[in-house]
Amino acid sequence: MNFWPEDYQGAISLSFDDGLASQLEFALPALNDRSLQATFYLNPSGKDENPDRRCHWREFLAAWLSAHRMGHELGNHTLMHPCSLNINIDTEWRAGINLRDWTLERLEADVLEAQRRLMEVFPAQTHTSFGYTCYESEVGHGSGRVSSTPMIARHFVAARARGEMANDPLFCDLHHLSSWPGERQAGAFLIGLLELTLARGRWGIFTFHGIQEGHLPVGSTDFIELLDHLVRRRGQVWTAPVATIGHYIQQNRSA
Repeated sequence: MNFWPEDYQGAISLSFDDGLASQLEFALPALNDRSLQATFYLNPSGKDENPDRRCHWREFLAAWLSAHRMGHELGNHTLMHPCSLNINIDTEWRAGINLRDWTLERLEADVLEAQRRLMEVFPAQTHTSFGYTCYESEVGHGSGRVSSTPMIARHFVAARARGEMANDPLFCDLHHLSSWPGERQAGAFLIGLLELTLARGRWGIFTFHGIQEGHLPVGSTDFIELLDHLVRRRGQVWTAPVATIGHYIQQNRSA
């Protein structure tokens, strides 16, 4: 028996990290033009907390209200984007914002404040998923290194990590979901992953950052090629935000 609703052969979620300008300027209009809904993982920090941000956190989130109205998910990507366990904090990241030096308690406080801000601006959003920053799902180092997944599972319907395979809806860990990084990938390669997902009846998640922007870009032509293929396969593939599909699996897996 097919697990997915209607006659869908599988599911796809498109996710975007960090709230970059090209997502608002290019990805969002392209998705809306094709009636495709996605997940945008945001860090709702403001200029008082984050030197890289030039506005108050409410102003930052207000720019995403149009996405919210179009049915896209505004997901939790932490407040301060702590990252990563394997970098030099003196040269590669802001001092004090490194998961290696954090505790679960500090991460939870950060995540919950981010969620409070998201819910203040987007109160109608019923379910929210979490995107692990830099795909890292652990804090601390050495003998004190522990998984943050149990804590995240207490607060979110699903959480996106990184992996090599699409997610089996019957067996996947909803709070450590596999996703494919989309940066620098050809459209044909992305479509191949989509088709393999459908052939196996699974849930594939793509992770994007900038559209021809930043150090983890995907080409605009390749991105549009994937979107157009999703449109062609609309009757076979369920394209929906991570929280939407995660909630569906949560409700239907036991049956």
